[in-house]
Amino acid sequence: MSLENKTVQFSDVQKEVDEVILALKRRHIACRYFEDAEALLEYISKAVKGKVVGVGDSITFEEIELYDLLKVHSGRYLNKYDERLTKIEKRKLYRENFSAEVFFSGINALSMSGKIYNLDGNGSRVAPIIYGPDKVFLICGTNKLCRTDEEAVLRVRQKAAPMDAVRLGKKTPCAITGKCVDCRSKERICNYMTIVEGQFDPDRIEVILLKGSYGY
Repeated sequence: MSLENKTVQFSDVQKEVDEVILALKRRHIACRYFEDAEALLEYISKAVKGKVVGVGDSITFEEIELYDLLKVHSGRYLNKYDERLTKIEKRKLYRENFSAEVFFSGINALSMSGKIYNLDGNGSRVAPIIYGPDKVFLICGTNKLCRTDEEAVLRVRQKAAPMDAVRLGKKTPCAITGKCVDCRSKERICNYMTIVEGQFDPDRIEVILLKGSYGY
């Protein structure tokens, strides 16, 4: 799979990146910026060496082949994608994520004010972001930068969620129309919207920005 940089939305990416890094710093959230996936993966490989590592669903991770890296470089990879796992074993693994030394997740939208938006179906991805693991890495393509908080919410509701519903094969209105109607479907995946606005420990959550369009 090619790791070439993809088209970005902003005309001046560096200016936007500098602005959001400063906004995150003011919220006590560290942020690193990488212009290519190879450099990002090299940084991650050192950070997870010998560590117990958990992950959340992320198309970005598939595109940059992060899951494959974690299998090789981590001390123990809590692999939720192991097809041999029973439903009970997978539920146990989700709980183990809370005591993982490192946890990885993507970001659905990141506003220029430094607020981090994520939407989840059962909470197994967003819950460890908020509490539990010693270190949390949130990887985000620059395509997910939003100029305002309102645009960030719209991006999550009207773009990320419908596309994820399609990926998961859900029979929801958004999977058919591509638009959120705030449904009450039994298969609704928009159950837990989280907004990270800051943290007590400035070393725990770390945002990693990657130049280009990754995920959705």
